Amino acid sequence: MSRFGRAGMLIFIGVLIGRLVLDGGFGWFVQQHMRIPLAAATVLLLVFGVYELVSSSRDGDEGARVAGPGVGWLLALPLLVLVSVAPTALGAVAADRVDAFVPTERTERFAPLPDTSDPVEMRVIEFLDRAAWDEARSLQDRVIRLEGLVVNDPEIAGGFKLTRFLVSCCAADGIPLQVTLHGTGRPLDDDTWVVADVIWRPPEVPYQETEGIWVIEADAVAISPVVGIPKDPYESPY
Repeated sequence: MSRFGRAGMLIFIGVLIGRLVLDGGFGWFVQQHMRIPLAAATVLLLVFGVYELVSSSRDGDEGARVAGPGVGWLLALPLLVLVSVAPTALGAVAADRVDAFVPTERTERFAPLPDTSDPVEMRVIEFLDRAAWDEARSLQDRVIRLEGLVVNDPEIAGGFKLTRFLVSCCAADGIPLQVTLHGTGRPLDDDTWVVADVIWRPPEVPYQETEGIWVIEADAVAISPVVGIPKDPYESPY
């Protein structure tokens, strides 16, 4: 690959990352707190790309190669795929391939829920933690509002697994957070994003005593489909 080629590759990558940062598409791949590092990387790539382009033009270098003829351009294939195929967040297929999140034991007391009218908006991971470990049972008889996607399961009659992925860094480490909902009404397709108002269903047997199987359940009060995918489809452990 010539110096012109290297310059073009750097600029192309910089523009692609910059576009994802500006339109929020980077959130399909990494956590939101990566916006600033990605923006900084965009600037560096564009600066180095322009510098390489100007330098090669000034020096008249049209052919110094760092790999066999044409081989370096293979690096552009993943980028072309990213440009041509619309990326999406992790969904039902990924949820079926990875074990669901098991809440880590909590010893500290949970803060009381706000003394306001229901529903109470809550992250899915907080709902799971409170359901599993809150001895005060703060979820009891409260209507909680969760947002997630539909993952259907043939073993769940009249319901589905409301799912949201927990991502520490990037989509590759995503773990599904799942609440089994009952009484959800009309069937919905996999990967449909919904806002669900639910009431926690306390277990008949404590979760930790069911041989490692944690099925946290709730009864649906209202299900409202959401158009499209949220700008931030993942939850963070931080």
